[in-house]
Amino acid sequence: MEVHVVELDRKRLRQDGETQPREKLDKKHIEDLVRDWKKGAQFESALAYYDGQDYWLTDGYHRNAALEELGEAKILVEIRCGTLKDAKWHSYSVNQHKALKRSNADKQRAIIGALKHPYGTSRSNVQIAEHCGVDEGTVRAWRKKLESSGEIAPNHERTVTRRGKTYSQKTTRIGNSKQNHQEQQKFKVICADLPYHGQVVEVVEVKAGDCYICRTALGDVYPFFKSELDSMDSGVTPSVVAPMVAIQQESAREQLIALVVRLPENCLNDAIALLKQRFNGRASAP
Repeated sequence: MEVHVVELDRKRLRQDGETQPREKLDKKHIEDLVRDWKKGAQFESALAYYDGQDYWLTDGYHRNAALEELGEAKILVEIRCGTLKDAKWHSYSVNQHKALKRSNADKQRAIIGALKHPYGTSRSNVQIAEHCGVDEGTVRAWRKKLESSGEIAPNHERTVTRRGKTYSQKTTRIGNSKQNHQEQQKFKVICADLPYHGQVVEVVEVKAGDCYICRTALGDVYPFFKSELDSMDSGVTPSVVAPMVAIQQESAREQLIALVVRLPENCLNDAIALLKQRFNGRASAP
């Protein structure tokens, strides 16, 4: 970013673009600055963004007010090239380490401004908190309040930087994308041997071995295998596969697992005993 420090006519500074980071000027602080100036102190440069036509003041409102009271026509200003939008965004980050501490109202002003700013819509609460120099929890609380009132839209995308690369990331499914995807999947049962043949079921959980735990239209929870279900994703009408084809596609292992999965709990011990008796310990053989 191109930066210049120049002595500028104070009248050229625009202060009407909502780039004032504080809620209001502090008269006592202005008086202190005037006194220091009269004692020979030099002010650090103010900061303004130049868009090719106007100089938008973002940092140095108290210094400018003190110089006005002193009758000084010029002010030392650091000039950055940028738009009014850039100036507003920068204004939310200033005054974090100044002698005149920010009030809670000043911080609130910065947070609300940043959340409503176009540059802030894709930034996370942590990023905005770092920019404004405030606590992340405070940003989170204000985001929730502004979203509830309709002043800002819910943030479903954020900008992240990892390993030097910056990109956009969806936030709607972070942490539970697999679960959300499973819950939204619906299938049609295509195995005539099952009591739910022809019905539409919704996936609740996916187990190992392509076993889908599904909820039926009546609320029953029942296990199915992938070969017993036909996808209904994207609104496509499912093609009904003949029951014999589905059975032929199943391996013997799948059929055995399907049988065991559906056994009542009180029958499992009997099934284990029968298998051990029949195979005499050879069940682990390849």
